[in-house]
Amino acid sequence: MKIGLYYGSKAQSQMIISADKGVAYSAYDAAANTYSQVFNSSPGQSINIRKDSYFSGSGANLTAAAAEGSPTIGPFHLKLKNTYKTYNETLPVINTYKQKGITAYPVFTDDGWNIWTGFYLGHAAAESAIAAVKQKLGQLECTVIDNVETRICGADGNTGDIIFMYAAGQKLLRGRSLAEGEPIQIGTGKLNTYRGQVEFLRAAGSDMTIINVLPMEEYLYGVVPNEIESFSNVEALKAQAVAARTYAYLNLTKTGKSNPHLNYGFNLCNDIHCQVYKGMGSENAFTNAAVDETKDMVITYEGGLIEAVYSASSGGWTEDASNVWGGAPYLKSVEDKYESGKSPKYNWTLTFTADEISQKLKNYDIGNVTGIEVTKLSDAGRPIEILVKGTLKPEGIKFTKDGCRTFLGLYSQWYTVTTNSDVTVLVDGKEEKKQLGELTVVTADGETKSTGPDEKLTIVGAEGQTAEVGAAPTEYIFTGKGYGHAVGMSQEGAKGMADAGFKFDEILTHYYTGTRIEVKK
Repeated sequence: MKIGLYYGSKAQSQMIISADKGVAYSAYDAAANTYSQVFNSSPGQSINIRKDSYFSGSGANLTAAAAEGSPTIGPFHLKLKNTYKTYNETLPVINTYKQKGITAYPVFTDDGWNIWTGFYLGHAAAESAIAAVKQKLGQLECTVIDNVETRICGADGNTGDIIFMYAAGQKLLRGRSLAEGEPIQIGTGKLNTYRGQVEFLRAAGSDMTIINVLPMEEYLYGVVPNEIESFSNVEALKAQAVAARTYAYLNLTKTGKSNPHLNYGFNLCNDIHCQVYKGMGSENAFTNAAVDETKDMVITYEGGLIEAVYSASSGGWTEDASNVWGGAPYLKSVEDKYESGKSPKYNWTLTFTADEISQKLKNYDIGNVTGIEVTKLSDAGRPIEILVKGTLKPEGIKFTKDGCRTFLGLYSQWYTVTTNSDVTVLVDGKEEKKQLGELTVVTADGETKSTGPDEKLTIVGAEGQTAEVGAAPTEYIFTGKGYGHAVGMSQEGAKGMADAGFKFDEILTHYYTGTRIEVKK
């Protein structure tokens, strides 16, 4: 498994890496599945893995680079003479250079180890430095190394001195603890510990993508306690473990647009887009046991892995996937009667002003919101089509399926909408809720009139009560049930079923219609 920890907008320019017994840094050849040693840090030594960047030059270098008109300004380096077989072969030579006043560092390349010096802003700045280097080292061969955005530096976490430069384009830089089975620390803080290996990947125009590489079961150790409370009934923990494993295995098979993370070099991310993963620092003995006791178990439908989606709380009924994203024969709406009414967000209310909604929907050019109407419900009772009207689009904008939840970031897709301009009227003997602005009113003087959008009227109820109501809503109240998309397993429902005596396989086959629990081969 390759899990993205930092990527895209979260990519890092640098990261401190350490392990109690030290870290082994290697060049991984994915095609051959082989490793070449790069550097072993000392026990507890912190290495700052950072992108190759200019950090020790002068304004003169900046001026020279700008005058050269180069579209890329630094860092450029100077390669000094020979190629070496190992890291250790470079050290005596580097020490000799240091005694002569030249700071140099070992560089791992596809062709072997080099020794480079300098961080220069631009080709011209590097060229102009050759004479000074030769003056100190004799007529040593110096070659300018042009800027390449994918290079990575390993610097001492305390002194900042460059320990190694990684410039191999055909292999990946990885690190693992030198002690078998011990974690590696990525960043600072006790919680930032991870099993397996860490991979550093630089794409052109980007900071570093940082990836955790580890086996499936160890990945699940860091997922299950972050997706369900570790103190839950063990059968609920097992159900979560099997669902998470199935979800992960299916994602390993996805390619192209179905898995955009592959563009960043990994299979799954570490947040709610995929599954929440926080590494070894978040593990719990109960959830680890649930993973171990269900080892290799997955959910299948007609022999294939299912899309084992799950959410926090259904509110009493799960939803058919066809009413949220798209249909799947095993993702049907089922009753969720064991979910506790005390579950977080089982019942909820959110209130928005008309101005707040107008601002949230400004990219739709709707103007000022004048009305929100639910126009279609699913069999389970959730809105699957709503119409939002505005001053610039009186005909309205339609939101469907999951858009009925995400258009305002609501807790769930199961809700009703009321406003502060709602009135109840009798239509053909039946009570109906209407907004005042939709009605023609009769004044106390017997005058029939329509109301303007900014007008307020005093309404007299059937029992003589009076209330001042605006013709157009200024507040919209969403009263709902559940938390999340409500497709597949409800985690709150799973906990309720487990407490009621159901086993993990019974829980899973309840939420995923027509499925089986099998051991993955």
